[in-house]
Amino acid sequence: MARVLCLDFDDTIVMENTARLVFERFAAPAWRDREADYRAGRLTVEQFNAAALLTVSATRDELRAFCADAVTLRPGFLEALDWALWNGWTPVVVSNGFDFYVDAVLDKAGVDRVARHAGRTRFDYRWQVTYLSPRGIELEAGYKLSYAAAFRGVGDFVAYVGDGASDIEAAKLARVVFARDTLLRALEGVHPRVYAFDTFHDVIAVLDRESPAWAEGAASS
Repeated sequence: MARVLCLDFDDTIVMENTARLVFERFAAPAWRDREADYRAGRLTVEQFNAAALLTVSATRDELRAFCADAVTLRPGFLEALDWALWNGWTPVVVSNGFDFYVDAVLDKAGVDRVARHAGRTRFDYRWQVTYLSPRGIELEAGYKLSYAAAFRGVGDFVAYVGDGASDIEAAKLARVVFARDTLLRALEGVHPRVYAFDTFHDVIAVLDRESPAWAEGAASS
């Protein structure tokens, strides 16, 4: 049984919502109409991101350079990765965002031992994105959920770290949840093991204190 630390990216690993910064800087005004559709429940987050990305005008190099400088890592993130790797946990990034900015930010930070799963982008007259499940199935909804379900399906012990509405269903499948904002409000009192966090130092403190007991409980169950 692997121990997986499943990490959301926007507003979790980084302090900002990188996709929104990209749209505000490089997208045509029509992206805000798609955002209204998303907020009204007419689009999933995957569908919204794909529709908004169609309106972006920039090269991959421009996007990567902008994103690498536009966001800030949440305090303690790099230390949390070190803790995980030294203590037998596998950190995995699962994001509804885009590969070009997840890669740009993590590459700049020197993070090279962490699996990254995000929307796969390509430029073919316009920017397009594909969300593929762990089995290679193209999805328009439930991207994060597909990874959480895959981890659970092979018996992994999953600790999920996230903040938003798109994290809720995936986090429900995790044995442990570290939550902020919308995710915390949705799962507090509902999920049996939810911990609020502000920085990754909070996450490390809980893992240090509690994870040996989780391992014993999982082994005996």
